[in-house]
Amino acid sequence: MRKQFVLLIGLLFAGMAAHAREVININEGWGFKKGTMAVWGVFPNIMVPRPEKTVNLPHTYNDEDFMNDEGYYRGMGSYLKEIDVPESWKGKRIFLKSEGAGSKADVFINWNHVGSHKGAYNAFTIELTDALLYGTKNYLLVTCDNSHQFDIATQSGDFNVYGGLYRDVYLEVMDDVCISPLYYGSDGVFVTQKRVDEKHADLQTTVRLSTLSDYKNCAIEMSLLDAAGNTVVKKVSPYIFDDKCVINMEVENPHLWNGMDDPYLYKMVTVLTRGGKEIDRVEENIGLRYFYVDTDKGFFLNGKHLKLRGVSRHQDWQGLASALTQKEHLADLDLIQEMGVNSIRLAHYPQAHFMFDEADRRGLLVWEEIPFVSTYVASEAFDDNLRLQLRELIAQNYNHPSIFCWGLWNEVKGEFGQIVGELNEIAHTMDPTRLTTMATCDEYDMNFTADLTCWNKYFGWYEGKVADFATFFDNWHKTYPNAKIAVSEYGAGAAFSIHTNKYEDQVFSQNSRGHYHPMEMQTFSHREHLKMITERDYLWGSYVWNMFDFASAMRREGDTNNLNDKGLVSHDRTRKKDAFYLYKANWNKKDVTVHLCSKDYTDRKEDVTDVIVFTTAPSAKLFVNGKLVGTKKIDAYATAEWKDVKLNAGENTILVKTPLGDDSCTWTVIK
Repeated sequence: MRKQFVLLIGLLFAGMAAHAREVININEGWGFKKGTMAVWGVFPNIMVPRPEKTVNLPHTYNDEDFMNDEGYYRGMGSYLKEIDVPESWKGKRIFLKSEGAGSKADVFINWNHVGSHKGAYNAFTIELTDALLYGTKNYLLVTCDNSHQFDIATQSGDFNVYGGLYRDVYLEVMDDVCISPLYYGSDGVFVTQKRVDEKHADLQTTVRLSTLSDYKNCAIEMSLLDAAGNTVVKKVSPYIFDDKCVINMEVENPHLWNGMDDPYLYKMVTVLTRGGKEIDRVEENIGLRYFYVDTDKGFFLNGKHLKLRGVSRHQDWQGLASALTQKEHLADLDLIQEMGVNSIRLAHYPQAHFMFDEADRRGLLVWEEIPFVSTYVASEAFDDNLRLQLRELIAQNYNHPSIFCWGLWNEVKGEFGQIVGELNEIAHTMDPTRLTTMATCDEYDMNFTADLTCWNKYFGWYEGKVADFATFFDNWHKTYPNAKIAVSEYGAGAAFSIHTNKYEDQVFSQNSRGHYHPMEMQTFSHREHLKMITERDYLWGSYVWNMFDFASAMRREGDTNNLNDKGLVSHDRTRKKDAFYLYKANWNKKDVTVHLCSKDYTDRKEDVTDVIVFTTAPSAKLFVNGKLVGTKKIDAYATAEWKDVKLNAGENTILVKTPLGDDSCTWTVIK
């Protein structure tokens, strides 16, 4: 769903709306064939290839093979749809909009090539007007290609690159003069918050326009509506130059968008008129806020300190790969908010626009980034693609109050300061109101190019011990006191079927790439990281890697091949790992949490074990086989721990009782 347009209908070509913009979802009934769908003959006397099957969008042709040990298919897939174009559309302009197609898309009308797009994650719009036949049937063909290509980012990374039309697709029918859908795939309206505080907001809106003729008698009307639908400010301008109209607005005593505490949204309504008659309209929610990062004290939203407690998220589900609907996006966001998270890193690429809409509505702060990951290709073609993907990312998501920074690169190996500097300049030129950021795991000069310097560090997993985290960050902050530092990734893997009886620090690097991924090691890692991060205000934010297990063809580890198991929730979203409840008990004080760890370690060889409980209760009692082991006061990190608890041979009943509720399980010691 796309909220910014007033009309959203299915494939019904009847009656144009009063504002002359029609947005038609065409997700249903595409013919699909793996590979190309070439034709032969001369139109209209051509031989049309037969699709292999009929699919509905969103769809990826990797949905069945993306967890295969033999690897997943990387190549072409073709989508064919017949569309009836009514005679009444003559004189209109018709556009195809795809919210995402991996990784390269070529668009054909009646077998004539009309446009292409390089990049798997941003939306794109292609005009079809001159290629269509009116009053008859037309063939729309989109060929996707997710093969490795040296002129498209991403080049490599610890995640899969899926192929297909895996997000929504629309036809847009507009007048000759319209608010342009062609400016980097955006909706053409850009609200810049020049200055915002509790007393006053200065807004400057740039409207991008498009015409095949002229703008005679055209004007732009802009109205800012409050949450109740009342008009706060209205401005009209007939001044259109260089396909743009710029309108300034002032708002007195604005109601600020204040994160999860008060995610208040205004609505900006942009109307294009000709001779006083409405011919186009775009509506978008906006939130007014200001923010900054202090090198010692961290992140501030609307003048108040806010520690960003974050997670990263891949758009990857068991059985679906990347072909997600609103149902899956909402499920992910609900789990994220259940844990008490207030910020999301949508890694490592632009994700569905619906995610940003929901983040705005829920008050989540978002770090979004381009897929410049791991590898740089020294070519102008690759540089051009990085520039394009960054411009698209910013243009398409410019008005979302939830987004506070643009990510430029992640773990790129080597010194590539020239292109990184150029990307930073593009971001600040297009959007002077937001910060730029990056994520590194090594020392490079280019680490200082962006506004924010963030580290992917897996102490206790890929290097050293967990406790080394504190030494590294304290030393780095001391050495570079002007750097604005965050933890962009941290964590450890955990398999649901692998366990140990102890929670302890150890040099784990020799096992991290193997199959021994005990749940308890992940729990220990996150316990210690949570303490160290919380104690350091100069760390303006932290992002658990990852909220969910996700597919990665490079992985042969844990208890499941082709899976990165660092998530706090399973790939199918049905099971939560113990560390999930650690964060929930600490970050979400509105809900009651009582969670006994290691409940899945049902059959064990050890008769001595540590017992850990995460809870929002003030105290907890542990009973083993009906006998009280002891009572613990919950510590500052919502945890009670009993060391070296003795178990009997055979079956043992474990019960934890708190003033807020109980949790229990059965452990069987097998001798």
